[in-house]
Amino acid sequence: MMHPSRVFKIQEEREMNTYATANRLHSLNRKLKKPTALFIVALFAAGILSAFSVTSVSAATSTSALHTSGSYILDADGNVVYLRGMGLAGMVPDLLLWGQGQSDNWGNQWNYNPTSVMDQTFAEMRDKWHINMIRVFIYPSWYYRDNIVPAQEDPASYGSSTTPISVKTYLRTLCQEADKYGIYVNVVPYMLTPSSSSFGADPYASSGYGWQGMPMCGWDEPAQRFLRDAGYGNNELGFWSWFWTDMANTLKDYPNAIFEAWNEPNLGSDVDPIPSGYMSYLTTMYNAIRSTGATNLIMMQWHMGWFPNGYGNDLSWCKQIATAIPTATNLVYTTHLYYYAPTDLTSYWAKDYAGLKAQLQAGIATMGVTAPLVINEEGSCLQRSPNRQNDVNWWTNLLKAQYDLGVGACAYYWLSDSGLGGVYAGETMLSSGYTPNDMGTAFINAYVPQQKTTVATPTPTPAPTETPEPTPVATPEPTAEPTATPQPTTESTSTATPEPAQTSTTTTSSSAPKQTATSTPTPSPQPTSTPAPTPEPTESTQHRDPEPAKVLQPTFEFTYKNWFILYWPRFNMWFAYRYW
Repeated sequence: MMHPSRVFKIQEEREMNTYATANRLHSLNRKLKKPTALFIVALFAAGILSAFSVTSVSAATSTSALHTSGSYILDADGNVVYLRGMGLAGMVPDLLLWGQGQSDNWGNQWNYNPTSVMDQTFAEMRDKWHINMIRVFIYPSWYYRDNIVPAQEDPASYGSSTTPISVKTYLRTLCQEADKYGIYVNVVPYMLTPSSSSFGADPYASSGYGWQGMPMCGWDEPAQRFLRDAGYGNNELGFWSWFWTDMANTLKDYPNAIFEAWNEPNLGSDVDPIPSGYMSYLTTMYNAIRSTGATNLIMMQWHMGWFPNGYGNDLSWCKQIATAIPTATNLVYTTHLYYYAPTDLTSYWAKDYAGLKAQLQAGIATMGVTAPLVINEEGSCLQRSPNRQNDVNWWTNLLKAQYDLGVGACAYYWLSDSGLGGVYAGETMLSSGYTPNDMGTAFINAYVPQQKTTVATPTPTPAPTETPEPTPVATPEPTAEPTATPQPTTESTSTATPEPAQTSTTTTSSSAPKQTATSTPTPSPQPTSTPAPTPEPTESTQHRDPEPAKVLQPTFEFTYKNWFILYWPRFNMWFAYRYW
């Protein structure tokens, strides 16, 4: 990920450019004789000085359209965005996936009518949990019918309500309200139709808890029957083309909407290559979304998850997708990883920060493509774990290693301990209400944003000549390439690494992790294609992926007779000066 010093340098360059413009206006003012001109220049100065006052770095109040550049996710202004999310566990109000606990169910936290209920949850997520993304499961069959089915077909379980709940209205409202709090909404199909264990009243419910299937790779009988009734019995790709086209048209105007292809697609093994049927689904999904003009992020996954088991499990499937969709834009790869869920995977994972970071780097190196990676499900099931403190330590070190490598994190999931059922042993984050349990507390503490930042006032650029000319922007010298074999530095230093300075335009997504009393490892560069862990280079020789280009918002001006006309992007305004 982009080094904190580089983020601050970019902001400093932007601020210097603003000062240069102000100095040019000051120079021009010597020519101006009218009092109105002096007033306008004073107005500029007041606006500029306000940008350099001591301010509290608050959470974002709106989102920005995201795009990718190399291994980075960027906002519309080119700032690096670190996705830090939470899985919502089910298509609301799915009692099985959401659990029976009253503190975190549909009515108390996610009902979109009134939106004040939803807003309270988003406020807690942003202000207390430092979350900037939620991951929402949906059932495509419900989306097709545009009805959260149980409200009509199983009213006894939902407060005797028989009012249809529009899936599209719910998703639009979710994006609308989340945007107010700087939170992105990742929408992902979970199953084609729900299981009978969740919704026995749904006529297309699959039996029990069994594996239903996945796109273009076979379905169980209820799902097949749904496709036939929908008119797509012999044309499944046609259904998916309709589904993603309609989904994109429904949400493309929301900058915080993210589309994820499918949850944990697999053939029962984590080493199989992507089958041609599922690859055709991915291609159809991508083309359908982009055909609408939507540029939102698209996330794709293969296998149930990833862990360093030494049996061929890796992330090489990313290259398969990149080869199949060579012109893809704004594509993010995602996988899942667990420690104890409740299958015991603890023997595969390192416990300490350095070991976990090396394992992540080795996995990233197998991707075979330079692109962003987000872990969209992760955690450990403390409710079933034989060693809770061991799990919490692993979780704390893992989150820090991911942050330092720029690998996004999405905990699974937003459910209280009391709501955890006996069948599904999930990785709960809540104790009750909005109160975190041990895993939730570790998640919160990993990302404590700075409270206040003092921005130093840079030295103004010398004024240009009397004739107004565009301010030259210095071209930075290219960073010298490191030697072929960089000497690694010590993994940790005795002093805590300072948190990166945050600007008023940077959202909470780029907030630094909380500093601890222990030594803080130096952030590593983006791993190269070499599977071996990347050594920690010094700042002067560190090699990184090419950083995204930054545009410093130059002014645009011209003269007409005795008028000087200026457009200043910082204020999105035109100004005119008359001189004699």
